[in-house]
Formats: sequence, C-alpha cells, structure tokens
Amino acid sequence: MARLLFSFRIAWRYLWSKQNKNAVHLITWICISAIAVVTAALVILLSAFNGLETKITDAFTSVSPPIIAEPAHGKRLELSPFVFLNLQKIPGTQHAIRVCEESALSTYGNQQRVCRIRGVDSAYFVASNMLDLDWQGSIPKTGLSKGQVAMAEGLAYLLEFESGHSLKALQLHCPKSGGIDLLNPFREMQPRVSGFFYLQNELNSALVVGRLDEVQELTGAGNRITALYLYPDPDIDFKTWKSEIQAALGPNWKLKTREQQHAAIYQILKSEKMAVLIIIAFILLIASFNLASVQTLLAVEKRKDITLLWALGIHFGQARQLFAWVGAWITLIGSGIGLLLGLLVATAQSSWGFFPMNALGDPFPVRILWQDIVLIVSIVISIGMLVSSWRAATLRFSSRSAIQHLK
Repeated sequence: MARLLFSFRIAWRYLWSKQNKNAVHLITWICISAIAVVTAALVILLSAFNGLETKITDAFTSVSPPIIAEPAHGKRLELSPFVFLNLQKIPGTQHAIRVCEESALSTYGNQQRVCRIRGVDSAYFVASNMLDLDWQGSIPKTGLSKGQVAMAEGLAYLLEFESGHSLKALQLHCPKSGGIDLLNPFREMQPRVSGFFYLQNELNSALVVGRLDEVQELTGAGNRITALYLYPDPDIDFKTWKSEIQAALGPNWKLKTREQQHAAIYQILKSEKMAVLIIIAFILLIASFNLASVQTLLAVEKRKDITLLWALGIHFGQARQLFAWVGAWITLIGSGIGLLLGLLVATAQSSWGFFPMNALGDPFPVRILWQDIVLIVSIVISIGMLVSSWRAATLRFSSRSAIQHLK
C-alpha cells in the first residue's frame, strides 16, 4: 500500500512539476480536454436519449395502458362477467376497462378517412388520464352518453369538421362479417361528436372513442371484446400483480406491457443509444492515445530521475508504474471535468430548455440516469487505464543505460 501511494504521489509531481517543458504541459491539457469533451458528450447524448424515451412513453400513456390483455388466438374473445368481476377484485387493480376496437370508414360531408373506432367502458377517460389532454367541446368526465363519440383533433382537421352546429352528420361504416350482402354491405352509425382531444402520436389523425355497447353493435362483435385495459395502483408489486391477472384470465389471454405494445419504437431507441455509446467510446479510445504522447515525453524528460531512483533501490517495473499512474491522473481529471460539464449542460437544459426540439419551441427533453453516469465513468476510466498501462509497459529502461547516465 505504501509503495502504491508513493508511485501515485510521484506521478502527480511528475505531471505538474514546474520544471516540465511547455510541450508536456500543452499535450497534457490537450489530452485532458479531449477526454473531458468526449465524457461530456456521452453524458449529454445519453441524457437526451433518455429524455426522448420518457417523452414517447408519456405520449403513449393516454392511449396505451400499463397492461393490455389480448386474445391469445383470434381477434375477439368473450369475457365472462364473473372473470371480469374477479379481475376488479384483485388487490392492486385500480381499473379494468373492456375495449372493442376496429378499423372503420369515417365520413363527414364530402370527406372520408379510415379511422380506428374504440369502444370503451365509461371509466376509460378517467383511467387513461385522457381528461388531462387538451380538449375542445364537452369533456366526458363520467363517460359518453348514448349516441356520442369523442374524436381526435387531427382526424377532425382531415375531415374538415365544422365547429358549432352543422347540418352535416358524422357517419361511421364497418363492413359486415360473415357473408357478403351486396345491397347493404356495411353497418352504419351516425353519432354526435361531443368533443375533440389532442394526442401527441399517430392516433391523433385516426382515433374515435365511443361507447362499448354501440361499437360492439357497429362492428358486429356481440359480447366479444378485442382487449382488456388494466391499470394498477401506483404502489404495488407490478410483477406479482401481473401474475395474478394472468392466473385470473387463464391461457386464452396474453398480457403485454406498455414496452411490449410498442416494441419496435423502444427497440429503435435502445439501438440508437447503444450505437451512439459505441461510436463515442471508439472516439474516446482514439483520443486516449494522447496519453502515450504525454508518457513518452515524460519518460525522456525524467530519465535522470528514474536513474537516481534506480540507484536508491527502486526496480524498473515500479518506474514504469509511475508513468502508468500519470495516465491514470490524466484520465481521472479529464473524466471529472467532462462529467461535471455534461451534468451542468443537461441540468440547464432540463431546467431552462435552451435547445428547442421543434419549430414550436418545445424544449428538447433531457433525463439524467445515474446508472448511465456509472456506465460512462466506467468506460472512460477503463479505456484510459488500458491505454496508459499499455504504453507504460512498453517503456524501456536498462541498468546499463542507467550506469552510463550516472557516469
């Protein structure tokens, strides 16, 4: 331990000695700056990816439940009232919403658009936090009345929906299942649009929400549903609760978490985050070779000191260790400065939003995760120590040259 502390202190004095030539100081600060910039870039970029993931998750919160139960086989399945009641009695279940969803053709005046008609129980708007969205018109706090639907704002824009009262009616058409009826191939519904809501995803231009019984009649589903939306209490053991839900539903239903419901988007985010991490780590590896320059210049400059230390009984292996610790000091200082700089930038962006994400001026989302900070520090220190240890091991000292230098 004493030998290790001795090497550590000597390396510090070698690195910052006032007798060092200007070239050593210059290359040292170039190396520290390179490590600091790359470390700060890692912190900022990974925090930005975390922020994007959080924003996407928040965007899906209103339309995607924490757990969705879908039929294991087929598109629709009947859920018995007894099973539905048992699901609601499971500890931790806050809401269980039956859903019947289908593609439909929406018509308003001369405009037509394919949409997604979603029939839900009356508690859906409270359970899904849709009441927190931006609304125009009537907000269905206690559910929709008979003959009413709520429409996404983007779909209303595409249909050129008129505000206020209009003689034109919204029409929803779904093809009849079973046989082909050439005279009347569609089931039709003419609901009244009570309000418009705004979503921050692709469903903003396609979603219409209606009553469960009316949508089941429109789609010809009968008593069958396409999904069951399940919302747990905030403070529960999620895995245990999910297992109890699966046991109550049986093998005819499969459960999907929010991440599984949007697996492609989450996978893209994780892949891009990993790609950025690998690319910048490779840049850090290249930048870390400046450590070899600092160690080489110091080895040439301090050859006299190494000779004196050898004469006092220090072997050349410990002398090489001195220069390895020089690289360690540079790595620690550079990573510390970069970490502080990256955290300052990420915190400032999170608090004040200096950098906009779009033309509307929305701030770019940033989220700092401490597990990412630990990963960054581990990568930077590992690469720095690897390069400095490799260069120190290649330094050549011999007793013959030391004796000649003493003479």
